[in-house]
Amino acid sequence: MQQPMVGGAGGPGQLRDWNSGVFGCFSDFGSCLYGYFCLHCLMCNVSTRLGENCLAAHCALPALRTKLRVANGIQGSVCDDWLCSQCFMPCVICQLDRELRNIGQ
Repeated sequence: MQQPMVGGAGGPGQLRDWNSGVFGCFSDFGSCLYGYFCLHCLMCNVSTRLGENCLAAHCALPALRTKLRVANGIQGSVCDDWLCSQCFMPCVICQLDRELRNIGQ
């Protein structure tokens, strides 16, 4: 099964890497601290910036990660999104926050 492909930074069909990895919290102490002290607030913030209900990050974090990844031409898979979201949920929320800020959302 093929995932949808969108034009990334390199043009149609070109996929790029995430601006920061799942464990890139220390590249941005602000999102790291926000996620540590008020994770649920950050989850709501990320969900609404992606045009979803606040509860989306609580119930469907893998889907939010997939939505952001596909919409912005970031390489990966639904399986990666699910595994990262289930095993490293706070880190994924911080990664989504950093990615949204890097793309101006």
